[in-house]
Amino acid sequence: MAAAQLHYLTVQDILWINLQVTGKVHHFNYAKLEEATYYQYAYGDSKNLVSQAARFLPGFLKMSPIEAGNEATAFIAALTFLKINGMRIEFQDANACDWFMKIRDREVDAAEAIKSVAKPIVGHHESVNIRMTVKELLGEFPCTVLKLQGS
Repeated sequence: MAAAQLHYLTVQDILWINLQVTGKVHHFNYAKLEEATYYQYAYGDSKNLVSQAARFLPGFLKMSPIEAGNEATAFIAALTFLKINGMRIEFQDANACDWFMKIRDREVDAAEAIKSVAKPIVGHHESVNIRMTVKELLGEFPCTVLKLQGS
């Protein structure tokens, strides 16, 4: 999906997401966190949402910038990035952990995996509320977040 203008998560958003998924503040490496967060961006044409989300997930995991909760944070952050940019997520909590693990373990192409579950919302408006989106996702995927915290 190409977008006229994408909305991005900030370093502060990522830290807040980590707090929400783990329930506490963790130490982090700022340089790694900043680099991991910037995996949302693409070189050249920065308007392809799926390819940018596909860069973010494995990139964030590779950097693992936070003391704890990196997998759960990456999962919720990637879904948040997709949702705030007009995508709906079409899978259930029961399937989400396996989907994520296949991306993490490079068993599937991240872009193809994302395309299989993220579909454009027709008539998406520009209102972006990251905190509300994160809370909705935490409510939709509680088992996955719990499993990923233990990874």
